[in-house]
Order: sequence, then structure tokens, then C-alpha cells
Amino acid sequence: MRMDGTSTIHDWHAESQLIGGFIELEAALVDAPEKVKAGKVGAKGETFVAVRSLKCSSGKAMDAVMQEAMKEKENPRIVFKLVELSLKEAKGAQVTFDAKGSLTVSGVTKDITFPVTMARRVDTSRVTFSGATAMKMTDFKITPPSPTAAVGLIKTGDDVKLTFEWAVAKKEAGK
Repeated sequence: MRMDGTSTIHDWHAESQLIGGFIELEAALVDAPEKVKAGKVGAKGETFVAVRSLKCSSGKAMDAVMQEAMKEKENPRIVFKLVELSLKEAKGAQVTFDAKGSLTVSGVTKDITFPVTMARRVDTSRVTFSGATAMKMTDFKITPPSPTAAVGLIKTGDDVKLTFEWAVAKKEAGK
């Protein structure tokens, strides 16, 4: 997962290589999505990213500023709970959906909808989900950080873009 933003001195990003969670899908969505009708499909899931796993492009000092702004001690995870998945198009190994759910950041939960792409591997034992959405920090009661050492000269923009790529393996029978 990657979060991109701006500040008065430069653009910045924070990344985590770790996304946890689960997703349950109708088997046909993975095996033969071209045979599934467009519209709502059977799916449920939840994903999360540990706030501490996000590493800022500006270094460790900004990691601490970001974690404090996101109230990491009280809210250690960013969580997305899938409520509805709607199939838009299936083309070869690519399947596009609209994902609707709740996003919780810093203890504040908001309903969101965003496009998601599922890419199937040849053997269908693994799929990759990717997507992006824009949000404002203040929507989640996060004050955009302004490092105190900079005496107010550095201000972080309110708008951020979240992008993710999540590889998922098929659950083995009996496990």
C-alpha cells in the first residue's frame, strides 16, 4: 500500500509492503469471470495495514510525525471492510469491480466506493487486487502534520491518494 501527498516543500509518500486480511469470492469470479453477469457478486472481506509498517519517503523522523498524527497508539491499523463488490467488466485475466465498504483510519470510519481490478494468474491459485482512491486527512480527523522544528514553514496538504496491490492465494482444502 502506498499513500501519496504533498507539502509546501516537496511531494511525499509512505509505503508498506504488508497487507493482511482475507477475501471470500464466488468461485466463478476466479475460475470463469467472463461467465458471471455484471452487477453485485458474492464477496466479503477485510484488509488491514499496520500504521507502524508505513515508511515515509522523508525518513524516520517523518515516520514518527505521521504515526502521531494518525494516533497510532490508540488505532494501530488502517482497516477496510468490504460491504459490496459489483462486477463491471471481465476481459481475459483482468476483472474490474466497484468495491464498496468502510475505511477506518485513526479510529474514524467512513463509507467509500472505489474501482478495483483483479488480475488472475494462469493457474487461478493466486489473484492480485489493485486499486486507488483519494481522501482528505481531515475527513478522518487527522490534522495534516506540520513539524514543530520548521516553525510553521512546512505544511502538509490535506489531500492524499491511497494505492494498493494485494496478492491473495486460494485457501487450500482442509486449512
